[in-house]
Amino acid sequence: MKRDYKNLLKNVGVFTIANFTTKILNFLILPLYTYYLTTEQYGTIDLVMTTISLLFPVFSLSIVDAVLRFGIENGKNKNIFFSFGFKIICIGTLILGVLVSIAHLFISDSYLLIVFVVVFFFQGLNQLFGAFAKVLNRTKEMALITTLISGITLVLNVLLIAVFKKGIRGYWLAMIFANIIGSIVYFLWLRLYRYINYDKSYHNKKILYSMLVYAIPLIPNSLFWWINSSLDRWTLTIMTSLSAVGLYSCANKLPSLISSINSIFSQAWNLSLFQSKNDEDRKCFFGEIYYFYNETMFCISIVIIMLAKFIAKIMFSKEFYLAWNLVPVLTMGVYYNSLNSFIGSLFTAGKKTKEIFITTSLGSAINLVCNFLFVYLIGVPGAAVSTLVSYIIVWIARVKKAEKIFKINIDKSKAILQFCILGTLTMLMIMDKMWGLVLAVVVIYCMIYIVHILKKIHVVLKK
Repeated sequence: MKRDYKNLLKNVGVFTIANFTTKILNFLILPLYTYYLTTEQYGTIDLVMTTISLLFPVFSLSIVDAVLRFGIENGKNKNIFFSFGFKIICIGTLILGVLVSIAHLFISDSYLLIVFVVVFFFQGLNQLFGAFAKVLNRTKEMALITTLISGITLVLNVLLIAVFKKGIRGYWLAMIFANIIGSIVYFLWLRLYRYINYDKSYHNKKILYSMLVYAIPLIPNSLFWWINSSLDRWTLTIMTSLSAVGLYSCANKLPSLISSINSIFSQAWNLSLFQSKNDEDRKCFFGEIYYFYNETMFCISIVIIMLAKFIAKIMFSKEFYLAWNLVPVLTMGVYYNSLNSFIGSLFTAGKKTKEIFITTSLGSAINLVCNFLFVYLIGVPGAAVSTLVSYIIVWIARVKKAEKIFKINIDKSKAILQFCILGTLTMLMIMDKMWGLVLAVVVIYCMIYIVHILKKIHVVLKK
């Protein structure tokens, strides 16, 4: 058990370096985007990126997940795993390129279509290279390369958007060049060319089959998860305007701080779970870490809800400021999505991907219906509410399945209390009333949390 904690702390440290720098730079550059780009341009950027996130699992067959899972479990065939991942991403990009060429008959913006394919390919390569760096236990190098990509993106964005006034084209050029440089550095520094295998033996085909059996069921899960997290953008595009999408995307940047922490922890947590071989230790490990994780994410959420309007005044320029009142509901949604990700990792480590698919599809079906209904009834806030509802339902379903399959217990009364606190604070902040009460609740809860955490850490260290 102690070894599990050491692995987790080590992995958290590495992924904090790899991700926090990226996320904090993306957050700090937000005033640049809101000052120099229009809400329509910002909405276009968000739509392109969310569409890429939709199509990548489909055209890559979710092979990156299989490369990571099989590579860590079986170190003897690393070159085979990497080669299959590389080839499938290349083939998938070619197929996408053909389809985009056909789409050019209906979409006149050829520049945007070319950008779409190029960003898809190099972001996909960096995902594969980053996953394989974990397989090679070269996570420190991965952290440095990720930081390099973020730094280059930031510098080029400032130059192209603010200095040379290239607007949205400057944004795309910065992203493309940064990702190309990142891919080259990965390939040369980790000497990934050594792991490209051209052997077509029967043994290799059996391995490929096993990888696809693991990965392909994750594709619909990714699609359903895209519906939960990104359908709202397309709903707003269809039923309102690109300007509304821009405001909605801007509002999502504050809750994305929670997503950033979740991303950092999830990568370390998943890697630690894969490294934990004993099922009983894994269950005990999960229960203890869930408590820490849930409390931490909850405290961060209530602080963001309380400070949403204040932060928006600093970070959002011009018409983007109107987006602040979407932040509280979006923050609630991201909180529950983080818990879903955490519980989902237990199913992934136990190779119970079917349960992930079932719970995510349930949430997607509800989100699909609620999105159009709520946006029709209450406009832009309806997208945030529908996403929140779907995340809560997924969380309830996953908790029930995790308790049944893995025999773990999650405190229901505590979960209900936290929901009531989040809901009350959200309503008060949107109405801009009772600031004193909001501040008192946030401070008292966070102080109680700190005391409990210190006690828990003391108990864990004694084990």
